[in-house]
Amino acid sequence: MVRRLLWGLLLFGLCAPARAHDPGMTLATVIAEERETLIELSIKGSDLERAVGVDLLDPGGRVDPERLAGAAAVVRAHLRATAAIEADSAVCPLEVVELVAVEDGVLAILKAPCGTAEAGLSYRSRLLQETIPATIQHVLLLRGDDAIPVALTRERNSLEIQAPLPMTEVAARYLVSGAEHIFAGYDHIAFLLALLLWARSLWTVVKVVTAFTLSHSIALSLAVLDLVSLPGGLVEPLIAASVVAVAVENFFDRRIARRWRVAFFLGFIHGFGFAGALRDIGLPQDALLIALAFFNIGVEIGQIAIVALVVPLLLGIDRLSARPPAPPARSPALVHAVSALIAGLGGYWFIACLSGLHPHPLGLVWAQPGYRGARHGCSRPRRSPIPAIATRVPATFPR
Repeated sequence: MVRRLLWGLLLFGLCAPARAHDPGMTLATVIAEERETLIELSIKGSDLERAVGVDLLDPGGRVDPERLAGAAAVVRAHLRATAAIEADSAVCPLEVVELVAVEDGVLAILKAPCGTAEAGLSYRSRLLQETIPATIQHVLLLRGDDAIPVALTRERNSLEIQAPLPMTEVAARYLVSGAEHIFAGYDHIAFLLALLLWARSLWTVVKVVTAFTLSHSIALSLAVLDLVSLPGGLVEPLIAASVVAVAVENFFDRRIARRWRVAFFLGFIHGFGFAGALRDIGLPQDALLIALAFFNIGVEIGQIAIVALVVPLLLGIDRLSARPPAPPARSPALVHAVSALIAGLGGYWFIACLSGLHPHPLGLVWAQPGYRGARHGCSRPRRSPIPAIATRVPATFPR
């Protein structure tokens, strides 16, 4: 009974990251020009329904363009009331210039006639805070050559646009972004779990994790510095295929001592995936190396946290399932069951990559569905209707 319960908990832990992002998450891109500021907002349709009190979704869970058009006046008024651009301590008038249904979400584009030429320029958002107090808005601020990620909450709902960030704050923000990416990147988590399912010694775990870290750090640096480039249409399915390959190998090979070679080789592919996420977040040109280094450190912190959770859990299951006087050993049935689940998920992601499906339309952390597409689950990117974004943001990367 205990073994079944532990197996169930482990399988649930593997499945949990595959769910869509929590309700209440919104995404915003703020483009600060000299004379005006543009805001692109991405909102989950069901969250917007609750906020404005109108029906927007069709029976399939997608935003109905006709229903959105019928409620346009209400939605536009709500957006103007919950977002603000301020300059010189005065509120600038906001105009909603575009309102588009994007699968199960809504893309809105707002414009204010205030820009960086005016002192004290700031952005404030209260979107969804009345209906979902725990809401988080992930903001990408584009200002000059800088692209700065910020998370706004109910307690901290404003962003100063003009003031340049000190190096310490750049480091802190990219550190958090790196950790958020690995926790939201369930394909990377599945790959790492598949690599370690047969591992029972600390030295083996250290070798595998170190090899994976080294190779994906090299690939991440090469891609972000524009020394090597791979198309997203190639990287996405390769990452999904790597998850399947390692999971399937668990059925035929228990020699965990050689897994560090596999981790090192396939880690390059995952590194190009990390590079895509970092490019989508944006890179400050005056602190490029700092942002790159601390994003990578954040990824490693998240990776270590996952390993620190999973490996003791597996060892605990080994001890609980052991029958004295036999020493604890890894159950092949457990490894095969979890590997089958991981292989199935990887196969689904692979098919989604090749077929252009959108299994997670609004993506997870830092996905910008209006112009970047969801990063996890191999959704295809969608271009922005704002030309400034297409010309100011670096080239699209796969994740």
